[in-house]
Amino acid sequence: MSPAHSGDRGGLSRRSYLCAAGGSAVTVALGSAAAYRDRDADRDGDGIPDRTKRSDEFHRSLEATFGAAQFEGVEVGRSDLLIDVRYVGETSVASETKRTIVELFRQRDIHAQWLDHPQRYDADRIAREYGATVESLLWGGRSLYHEEVEAPLTDVALQLFVVPGATASPHEGRVYSRWMDTIGGGVDGYVNGFSVGNRAVVAGRDDRREEARLVLHELTHLALCHDDDPENTGVMGTGEQIDLLDHEWDRLRDGLSNVRDTTGAGVVFRPCLWDEQLGSVLDDGSD
Repeated sequence: MSPAHSGDRGGLSRRSYLCAAGGSAVTVALGSAAAYRDRDADRDGDGIPDRTKRSDEFHRSLEATFGAAQFEGVEVGRSDLLIDVRYVGETSVASETKRTIVELFRQRDIHAQWLDHPQRYDADRIAREYGATVESLLWGGRSLYHEEVEAPLTDVALQLFVVPGATASPHEGRVYSRWMDTIGGGVDGYVNGFSVGNRAVVAGRDDRREEARLVLHELTHLALCHDDDPENTGVMGTGEQIDLLDHEWDRLRDGLSNVRDTTGAGVVFRPCLWDEQLGSVLDDGSD
């Protein structure tokens, strides 16, 4: 049916005009939404958009930062995990530990890449400018993470800071957290490591097995919480094995998109903190 006309002008009636305009607006809106979805499409579910994986500029940037010997590129159709490792002071992670971590992930169809950042942070400067607590390193507007990690990397890589840790007993080899101290966690608030979603900190270790256990534990906090089941012998359970249970690997693979930055509020949305720590405090208070 032809559209109704108004008078002798041969133009569209007001209703027809509005319908036509409305249809055009809907078409434009749907087109914009589709373009937005396409821009942020992440068919691999690993938090790295397809358009980023296809970007030559992105690949050149990371290769310039980490070197071609470390950065192998990312691919659409593959679950990628970029582990951006940054060292404070004279800390290090053994080559054996790096290989173990990468192999474990790749055996479970997660293409992990261990990327040692070329910049080593001076321990005195970090302590002076930021402090040595979990909070001053990982979150807050003035934290080391927010001030010194390059913006593009916060959205595509999991940052791991390796720090010296305390030197005095009984807190030797641990990092202090005001949050954990407040809720009664750790040893007087001192912990071996801590994760806030897409970034984590670990205190350096000399024992290689303990180093691998701690690093894998904090990295997998990207999507996993602790498990108090005594039959869980993996790093999220008793820690007897440097591994995860099958269903934990599945959950971790499904949660790789957590690598995207949460603009400093990551600690608020980290379910493990509420489920494991604050929940227990509230339970204790009600007894």
